[in-house]
Amino acid sequence: MADSRATVIEKLKIQPRMVVSDDAKSWRSFFDACISISPPPSPLSDTFNMNTVWPRMVGWSAVSEWASENEHMEDIFIEATRRAIIGLPYGRENVPENYASQNVIADIGADGHLNNYDFGYIQMVQLACLWATAESYVLFEEGETDRAMQLMMSEMIVLRKFCDREFLKEKITFMDMLGDALANSRDMFYTYRLDIMPTQFRRFAKEWLPNIRVGPTSLLMPVGDQILGESLLADLFNEQGMADSSKFDQVLTQMQVEVEPLTSFGAKRYWTNMAELHRGEGDSLKRMKMIYDDWWRRWKLRFFHPMLTTPTQFENANAVNYAAVKMIVRDTEELFVKRKTLLTQMNGTIVSAALCGYSNQFGEYPSSIKKMYAQLLHRINNLDPMRKNEMRNDSDWDLYIGPAGQFHYRLIEKKTMISTLRGNVAIESGECLLYGISQNGENDGGTDADLDTIIWPPLKTLERNAGLLK
Repeated sequence: MADSRATVIEKLKIQPRMVVSDDAKSWRSFFDACISISPPPSPLSDTFNMNTVWPRMVGWSAVSEWASENEHMEDIFIEATRRAIIGLPYGRENVPENYASQNVIADIGADGHLNNYDFGYIQMVQLACLWATAESYVLFEEGETDRAMQLMMSEMIVLRKFCDREFLKEKITFMDMLGDALANSRDMFYTYRLDIMPTQFRRFAKEWLPNIRVGPTSLLMPVGDQILGESLLADLFNEQGMADSSKFDQVLTQMQVEVEPLTSFGAKRYWTNMAELHRGEGDSLKRMKMIYDDWWRRWKLRFFHPMLTTPTQFENANAVNYAAVKMIVRDTEELFVKRKTLLTQMNGTIVSAALCGYSNQFGEYPSSIKKMYAQLLHRINNLDPMRKNEMRNDSDWDLYIGPAGQFHYRLIEKKTMISTLRGNVAIESGECLLYGISQNGENDGGTDADLDTIIWPPLKTLERNAGLLK
């Protein structure tokens, strides 16, 4: 395992996104500053994190004092935006001792098993984002809107850089966190929109946020899992390239039991039998490469491309002949959904900022999103990745410039109730409603948060104002 682990870490070190000068990496300055953050009023938890802090929360005075005590983080966030990558190296041995002692690591082969990793540094990033969210609210409360918006934007840029990490778990974690940061920004826009100038909203909607690109040519698929998987797979075969039953039992049984503890009794016998039926090392590695190549190809396709409806190589792989491959490969399908969700949040926040700028400038919301094009909004950002373009037939598919349909939008003429998981909230007359298609692929009118993705007004704000969310 030690040799395989060293090989994996060395391959990760030479990935194109990691081969830059130390001056272009921000991990040392960023995490040095994070380590010096004083303890927050409460430990990080499901009830105390970047999604739960706000000025009317219980204990806000302690949170705001803590945020003010750690204002050194403001310059660190801004500095990190100027560096090309985060660049935190993989392997416990490749970071300073004080990092390892505080679990600020991205370790491979944790607990003596190559397939296990320890991304303990994620908790430190969560702490930094908790601070950034709290400090942004503090600055808005104090009327320092420019600083607040710059910090808010810096936080999102830093999270976007973390989205370029090489493992699926890292990528999904930080894509979710970036989506949360975008949702927090909409809450701040709604709460402080009268204090923000139309020019500030325009800068945010047309210049700042559109440059955080999350499309297939900028937000790339992770390669760490493939590198790790190839090394794991190669270790399961003997010198003749045949499946080694003892290694199948030792490695794959442990992997299965970690995912499905109740299968421990039959797993040992199952993998011993699979070793006798499994294809050789060459065929197995080839199949793994085909699976990842297929995902890469689909990643580059436009939304709703006909090929995306066909079975993947992962689905087509024989469950017996390539049982080890299917156990080792981490299914990347979830990442495709996460990317669409993140792009929905990104574009929705851009349109929301434009709506605020229009409202502040003209005293009312526009009757159509098209009225904001050119002045406040790029047309391409009015894009809902979940909504399919309307076509007469498949031959029309290439005629469309946009890869997907536009957001649904309407002015509210009378008080309208929105159903959420926590209860009902109201949108008053004169407001507007911006929403996107959810996973069911249908337009359900935007009155049920369980059926549509409601973007503006931000549900978090409506729920807080209605007393449904403390």
